[in-house]
Amino acid sequence: MKMQAERLKVIEPLPLPLHERLFDDGEHLAQALARQVAADLRGALARHGEACIALSGGNTPKRFFQALSTQTLDWARVTVLPIDERWLPPEHPRSNERLLREHLLQHNAVAARLLPLYRPTETPEAALMPVLTKIANEGLPLDVAVLGMGDDGHVASLFPDLGRDNPALREIGLQPRGRAPVMAIRTEAMPEPRMTLTLSAIFTAPALYLHIEGEKKRAVLDNAQRDPRNNLPIRSVLLGAPHPPTLYWSP
Repeated sequence: MKMQAERLKVIEPLPLPLHERLFDDGEHLAQALARQVAADLRGALARHGEACIALSGGNTPKRFFQALSTQTLDWARVTVLPIDERWLPPEHPRSNERLLREHLLQHNAVAARLLPLYRPTETPEAALMPVLTKIANEGLPLDVAVLGMGDDGHVASLFPDLGRDNPALREIGLQPRGRAPVMAIRTEAMPEPRMTLTLSAIFTAPALYLHIEGEKKRAVLDNAQRDPRNNLPIRSVLLGAPHPPTLYWSP
């Protein structure tokens, strides 16, 4: 009697947990995300009298910022801070502080308080301790954080080459329960040095959202969610978040 050859069963790894809200276009996404974030901020205001939100920069969130600025809530008790900042003065076109002032801090949200990361020093390293102290004392814990993602899988200013020459930097930036809420960043991927919140600071927010648009970025996210060999920063978000983030995505 011939023995049947044993077949090895390949077990595919389960994708990391992620709540998903999918939209046909960026405008509907922006409106829905604005309504949800406003509800989160109202809840935080009701619980402890003030609220703090950290927001990513770039072109993707502009419509969302504009929609959020028209939401009705007690903006005078809301603190807004950028998740990361290029080391450029706030009048520079690439400044995230400028982005927030022009697209969010208007209409109803004009009364919100902005807590910037930039200081007029030559380097972010020179301003690190004052910024770190300010954020720790006046910005944390967060109530809401909205992360974007680059085509290369970076989040905040935590890029794939983080820690290439100094592995401790990767540990600081991507540690889910670390002690450093802010760090100075230099990357070959971008021309300017930067200041960024670390994942340990971002993860203090009970409401954590990923705002991602486009098929290319969705493919990057899907790979990070499913492939255990993936070591992009976005996978560190999915692995380390204390509860599954909520994805808002449109083509």
